[in-house]
Amino acid sequence: MVLALILALGFPPPAEPPGAHAPGSPRLDAHKDAVARFGAAVLNARRDRLLTAAKQLEAAAAADPDATAPLRELVRVYTRAGREPDAIRVARRVLDKDPHDIETAHTLAKLLADAGDLKEAVAVAKLAADAPTTAARADQAVAVFRDLATLCERAGDHAAAEAALKRAIGWLTDRRKEVVAAGAFTPKEADTAAAECHERLGKVLTALGQFDPAGDAFAAAAKLYADPLKANDPAAAARLGWNLSGVLQAKGDPVAALARLEPFLKLKPASPDPYARLAKLLREAGRDGEAVPALRKLAAADPKNIHLRAVLAAELARDPVTRADGDALLREVGAETNDPKVVGVVVRSHLETGRPREVVADLDRAFLVLKDPEDKSEPRPVDTPEKAAERAFAGEKARAIGEVLRADREAAVALLGAAADDIRAGTKRTHAVHYFLAQLAARHRHLGLAADHFQHALSRATRETVGDAYGGLLTVLVTARKPAEVARVCREALRTLDTLPLAPHYFNYYLAGALADLGQEKEALAAADAAILQTADGDRLTVRLQKVYVLRALGKWDEAVEAGRKVYDEFPGRADRLRVRYALAGAYWGAKKPAEAEAELRAILEVDPDHAGAANDLGFHLADQGRDLAEAERLVRHALAADRLDRRRSGDAEPENAAYLDSLGWVLFRRGQLPEARAELERAAALHAGATDPVVWDHLGDVLFRLGEKAKAKAAWEKASELYEADARAGGRGRRDGRADEVKRKLKRVP
Repeated sequence: MVLALILALGFPPPAEPPGAHAPGSPRLDAHKDAVARFGAAVLNARRDRLLTAAKQLEAAAAADPDATAPLRELVRVYTRAGREPDAIRVARRVLDKDPHDIETAHTLAKLLADAGDLKEAVAVAKLAADAPTTAARADQAVAVFRDLATLCERAGDHAAAEAALKRAIGWLTDRRKEVVAAGAFTPKEADTAAAECHERLGKVLTALGQFDPAGDAFAAAAKLYADPLKANDPAAAARLGWNLSGVLQAKGDPVAALARLEPFLKLKPASPDPYARLAKLLREAGRDGEAVPALRKLAAADPKNIHLRAVLAAELARDPVTRADGDALLREVGAETNDPKVVGVVVRSHLETGRPREVVADLDRAFLVLKDPEDKSEPRPVDTPEKAAERAFAGEKARAIGEVLRADREAAVALLGAAADDIRAGTKRTHAVHYFLAQLAARHRHLGLAADHFQHALSRATRETVGDAYGGLLTVLVTARKPAEVARVCREALRTLDTLPLAPHYFNYYLAGALADLGQEKEALAAADAAILQTADGDRLTVRLQKVYVLRALGKWDEAVEAGRKVYDEFPGRADRLRVRYALAGAYWGAKKPAEAEAELRAILEVDPDHAGAANDLGFHLADQGRDLAEAERLVRHALAADRLDRRRSGDAEPENAAYLDSLGWVLFRRGQLPEARAELERAAALHAGATDPVVWDHLGDVLFRLGEKAKAKAAWEKASELYEADARAGGRGRRDGRADEVKRKLKRVP
């Protein structure tokens, strides 16, 4: 049974050199061992014993390096176990061995897309789409083309999306029998999938300005939806009017668009979008005064449709004459629901009418409900059911507003502008509102404003919230490279420590790093030593490593290496030693001991192949030395993929690490791929961290110079020189490596 399962999954027979079948042949024994491990792993994976299955598959792959079956199964197991970077790495190995492996290419494309690497995801998806497909895998072909279209749309390549959708439609219509025979679709499901592809094709063609073909695609979708012998979905068929109104609106024909939209509105859609489109089309048709009456008439016929009422409220608020009525209705719908779509209408109405403070006021009201009593001497009373419901509603309201602002950068920037005016005017807000605005500002890289709000949140914090406020403030100041401000905050906290529920080592930790960046050697080392003496067991390694980083920042490389070695001996745990090795690697690079640094990084990657920092650093330094450039590129790309996943999970506003993009640009530069290197470095420079990193501009200047764009190269080098000089940190990597002087020499080479 197990052997049949293994053979069915495609585990290859071993190569047969002379003597391969001799008793005790190492090759044959290794293959048998690999087959046994593989079979056990497949069974464990089916029983959801993923950790055991992964270990068995890893052993099988190691025992028989030529086999691809254990690697394919390992991709599935890693994906199910949430180990996406591992899955990406192994999937690439499979495709190196078998570029026509459609299933693995399809899986890798989705993994890369989830990791935020759309460019490579599209390339891999195209590889899957171009692979030969048999009728037996017709279902797979449909999935490949549909997913390729999705990726191309996300990447803004609508022409490629069009081509992919047409190929999917071809399978679902012209080769429908093969698709159904493959077993993944019933006849109705195949027809529904075809209708969905036609509908998506209509949207893509609209984006391409091909309005008549878009209308034909929408009509084809509606025909399939309406046919009781096909998709049989009358509600979906009714979307034809909605879709065609969008085509006609994009074509610039609001009158015809209205004619298509109005029958659809009679179906009372539960979404604000159709009603917002109605108002917009009436304005585009020069019938501004009809928008409110039309919405009122629809609302009278459908009084419980809160999405419709929200749009009506927003339209009333647009006109100063009816704004009071609109605001009253906005408050009414806001009090009834936390539906994110309705909250989005309310927030954008306030912003479009130039009143972002109304959004802040909504937050204030929500956080006041959530605020605990000031008197902590008595136990907090248990909420009544009514009070509990009120608090739950307020919490959902704050979250819904936050989601709108996190997803809409333009809205967030408008709100933050008003918040900055409030700070200058001395407007007081609750601790929670200041903390919310500080987080929002930090997310959108308005670091100065974030620090101001964290400072205000700190001044209003309770003993329960003061730790979060300090943590946010210090993190923002470190990110903004404000060591003097970090030192000030820490010293003030240490002077008032008896009033704070925080340990002194917390502030000495940050103080040590700030003083080291300021070049105050004696004081920095004293603070680092104080943190070590004050710390509890749980933070012992963190503060010990801070001493290593302080020595590195001060340029005391040999002492940093010695300190790192001592810490390594004292912390035998696997995870702890990975952290120590990474700190040691940086110390070795600074001490001009590249072999030792490389050994530490490779040791890290041996244990944790997805350690983004180690992969990036090793790749960068290999490129800097001009050796093993293919490996350097692989390492840096893997670092980017692992880091993107971490950022997506944590909700980081910057989707990529500017330093890692800089590394990739530098690797490509070394490989002679100048246009590609330029693209990556320009992406790095567009990020907040990259825009203030002199090394990024230094490298960009090198690429531009080699491309013959000397004026632009000079501008990039001038920017790099300015940033090198402005770097207040004594241990800044540009100064440490002598890059500032090198940039000045390069500037002399251009007029």
